[in-house]
Amino acid sequence: MLLFAIITVLGVGGVLFRQTYVRFRADVSKEGRGPSGRSALGPAAYWTWILRRAGVVFRPDTAGRIWSVYRDWTDRHYAGWTKWFFGGLTVSLLYQAASGFFFGIFFRRGMFGLPLLVHVMSGGLFAVSLAGVMLLRARDYLPDREESAAFEAFACPILKNLSRVFVRKILFWVICGLGLLQITTALGSMVPLFTFRTQQVMITFHRYSALAMLLAAIVFIDITFIAQRGPAGGQAPDGSAAA
Repeated sequence: MLLFAIITVLGVGGVLFRQTYVRFRADVSKEGRGPSGRSALGPAAYWTWILRRAGVVFRPDTAGRIWSVYRDWTDRHYAGWTKWFFGGLTVSLLYQAASGFFFGIFFRRGMFGLPLLVHVMSGGLFAVSLAGVMLLRARDYLPDREESAAFEAFACPILKNLSRVFVRKILFWVICGLGLLQITTALGSMVPLFTFRTQQVMITFHRYSALAMLLAAIVFIDITFIAQRGPAGGQAPDGSAAA
């Protein structure tokens, strides 16, 4: 459990640092100082930028802005009653991530009691919601011919200069695949068809696939929902079309 906690903290911290540093470099370039100045890209400048961005993000109207973005997304991509699929996926993911990682990091014995019962119940909601979202949205995340060409080379392709839309498509399928692995390992660890040692291995896969899914979701949310700085320095939402 200690190893999982360490890997989780390092993994989440590393992804958050990478995503924020990319934005930091982009902001420095837009402000005209360029990437060549070491002081402009140094630790002090980065942490000053972080504090400035935190002041923009954590405001009294933050909850309202998040709800507005969420409602706009569901209105555009989920018609009528199909919004319940995305809502169920959101609620189940939030609870499963919060309960799973809290107990996985701070309790050596893992999850137990009522939180475990609700975690299992939300897993059922997650399975149904994920299936609905995949049926409704899979076509929108299929790569086009130009995007597919990046994977047609004999050697493993070097994924450079991929468009934001294509990265979002890749992340969608990564999240879906890890979600299916979550469902499979959860069911396998509960049914009396496997040995205790095999069930322990499934639980380990369940934990680490959950971590990988969390990291992919962080990047997906960052490049999809979090506003980008516009040319004039204001905040403008991501205008990429597809997802």
